[in-house]
Amino acid sequence: MNMGQTEKNEPTDADADDQTDATAREPHDHHAGLWSALVQHTDAVTASVASGHGNMQARSGLVRFLHNDVLAHLSAEERVLYQAVREIGADELVAALELDHRRLLDLVEQLEQTEDPLEAALLSRAFIVLFALRVEKEDTIILPALKAAGVDVAPVLDRMIVQMATEHGSHFTYF
Repeated sequence: MNMGQTEKNEPTDADADDQTDATAREPHDHHAGLWSALVQHTDAVTASVASGHGNMQARSGLVRFLHNDVLAHLSAEERVLYQAVREIGADELVAALELDHRRLLDLVEQLEQTEDPLEAALLSRAFIVLFALRVEKEDTIILPALKAAGVDVAPVLDRMIVQMATEHGSHFTYF
């Protein structure tokens, strides 16, 4: 899924056509739902600041979503997807994505701690940009590398969903 955006921060149809190097996901594309909900929560934080209210209620909703859904997703990736990549000998690819994951976790921590609505909006935007970039890496580098090594990607992605549901109790609020 290419994270190109329209004015409303949603992937465009043109982006879907521009994926010559990307590996297509199954119809139950987990990233699409996660991305949409993440954008909605982030937009709520930004809108709160833009309206002059600057309440931290939207930030609290974003932090809850990050903990309940996004961090479960990242953990499942680390345990399932990254293991598959290690098995094909592409440890340096995993190392690069693990750096992104650590930075995403740092941003969540900073979001939890800030009491400044403007800082919360900026941190939420930084999170969404980094998340989009790491999804792009996964879709255009990691999944194609697995396919090129002869790995059937669909069962790996399915195991990630099962991992999230069983180990993290994710309720998939974005589906």
